[in-house]
Amino acid sequence: MKIDLFLTQELDEDELVELACVAEDYGIDGVWTYNFVADRDRFMCLGLIAKATTKLKLGPAALSPYELHPLMMANSLLTLNEFSKGRARIVVGGGGAVMTAMGIVPKRRVRAVREAIEFLKLAAGSAQQPVSYDGELFNIRNYRANWAQSEPPIIYAGANGPQSTRMGTEVADGIMMSDFTVPMTQEVANQVKSAFVERGQSADGFRINNYFAWHVKDDRDEAEKEARRNLVLRGILQRNYLSTFMTEEDCDYVAENMGPFWAAFRRQTHVIDGVPDKLVQTLVDNLTLTGTNDNLTSIIDELQSFKQAGATEISLGLHEEPMKALHVIGQRILPALR
Repeated sequence: MKIDLFLTQELDEDELVELACVAEDYGIDGVWTYNFVADRDRFMCLGLIAKATTKLKLGPAALSPYELHPLMMANSLLTLNEFSKGRARIVVGGGGAVMTAMGIVPKRRVRAVREAIEFLKLAAGSAQQPVSYDGELFNIRNYRANWAQSEPPIIYAGANGPQSTRMGTEVADGIMMSDFTVPMTQEVANQVKSAFVERGQSADGFRINNYFAWHVKDDRDEAEKEARRNLVLRGILQRNYLSTFMTEEDCDYVAENMGPFWAAFRRQTHVIDGVPDKLVQTLVDNLTLTGTNDNLTSIIDELQSFKQAGATEISLGLHEEPMKALHVIGQRILPALR
């Protein structure tokens, strides 16, 4: 199972490049940038990383065709791919906070993602002759990137449901989930395998990537506080995530008390008012990698569980003190997973 990192664009350019270079030296497979509402531009940040590295795969996750038209998406992705000499990749998803901030109400998300991926695939091979795309949602005429000479970029479908997973197996090079628990990852891996078997094809080489939050520090209390501050983002605490490790009664409780979780995130406090500590701890234990640097056994065991469940890649979301976290991952986690 390969290890990727998510690097926040809140870092300045020197920090971003330094982290990427150290990650490459350790043998991290690749880095991703986020697609948040008000971040530094993801492609510009990745361009800096591309010029400073030689092996890292790099790309944004996840971009929606409702936010960025597939033609413009292709221009940015193929430019990054040329700058990195064939190391670019992208996750195309149905949209989230950025789309909401833009006041866009999407229709037919799975179809939109499919068409964007189909066009990106065509665009990557357009150096020799123009390509056109006739979709139900997007139509593009005479696109030709005659300067795109590198190996095609890797294209993932953002897949948080059965329909998007199946679509991803049909048109993408892989799928990326977000915050999926081990049982959910196993279910997706089975869906991927079944989809390929039904078509008489092999799933070998198809990428199954899962984003998971990393909160591992020297001090357990600080790790717990960081995890709790950001807890509401873990699958937005939706029932299909929680039901893999909580009772129906506890799932009901969380659904009826989302306010305190959102309040904690907005105030960036670890205090989730009124919610029983035992319930919060259960969420932290199952939706994040939280622990201490002097005892990584449980963290390694959980990562191994993701591997056994069928994940071929896992993307670790770093938070505070990212360089310190990177050294732990490079020196102790990567060797344990090889």
